[in-house]
Amino acid sequence: GVYKGYHGIGEERVFIHPSSVNFSTGSYSCPWLVYHELVRTSKPFLRDVTECSAYALLLFGGRLDVQASNGVIVVEDRVRLSANARIGALIGGLRKKIDDLLSKKIADPSFDICSCVEMKLIRSLLLTDGLGR
Repeated sequence: GVYKGYHGIGEERVFIHPSSVNFSTGSYSCPWLVYHELVRTSKPFLRDVTECSAYALLLFGGRLDVQASNGVIVVEDRVRLSANARIGALIGGLRKKIDDLLSKKIADPSFDICSCVEMKLIRSLLLTDGLGR
């Protein structure tokens, strides 16, 4: 069959919109970009683009499929990351904790989510891409 890409949309080459702050960026430290808007003018352009690390994808990127026998975690049937089952279980636990903390923050806006040990760990993972430096 023909590969339909993400959400049934075929793959295509896209460009960063000239009005984007990242338009003149020559290279990125992360292999993925996330964007808010795709516009089609003379060609397909992405607006509001930012880099996305592996841990950001794992923690916030959508449905995860931990394939322990293959040593990979697949995000949204789209991105394959090498990882063992233990990492998959830890990420699953952190995602649940994030959801719990955000629910608590919504219920009580005065709740200091930043002082939680788990949020400090998540922040460190995102800032160091899991390298702890």
